[in-house]
Amino acid sequence: MNTEQKISLAKIGHPKHLDKFIKDKQSRVRAAAAKFGDDNHRDALLNDKDINVRNIIATKGNDSQKDKLAKDSEPWVRRTVAIHGNDAHRDKLINDEDATVRERVARYGNDSHRDKLINDKHSGVRWAVATYGNKEHATKLLNDSDIPTRNMAESKVRESK
Repeated sequence: MNTEQKISLAKIGHPKHLDKFIKDKQSRVRAAAAKFGDDNHRDALLNDKDINVRNIIATKGNDSQKDKLAKDSEPWVRRTVAIHGNDAHRDKLINDEDATVRERVARYGNDSHRDKLINDKHSGVRWAVATYGNKEHATKLLNDSDIPTRNMAESKVRESK
């Protein structure tokens, strides 16, 4: 059976096939098992060496799986947790070393997250706070050192009048 046939079978979602596919040598087959399988299949693939497999779990997995992936070595996986996770996951990611992860926390999080990120050292994070935050956030960023952040803050303050 070739890779494409295995992926087609994975889409059907029969446990008999998915149980085998989680051990397949092809990462695309394991990714299909993560996408179309259940929590047991995703649990078995949680530490997969392929970033795409773990990223699918960060999208489709349960809260416990996302808790574990919030500590993943790859920023791409942690960004996906920030997008598809809940506020508790974003609480864990708010001080992430990667600015793009913190930017996703500012974008998909709540005002409490943005309160903590408003003075972030990275301008992209502050821009996200200005863009997705409330009027108070925008007002605080009116004098930001970054021109795009300042412009966004000005625009948000103007539209809230």
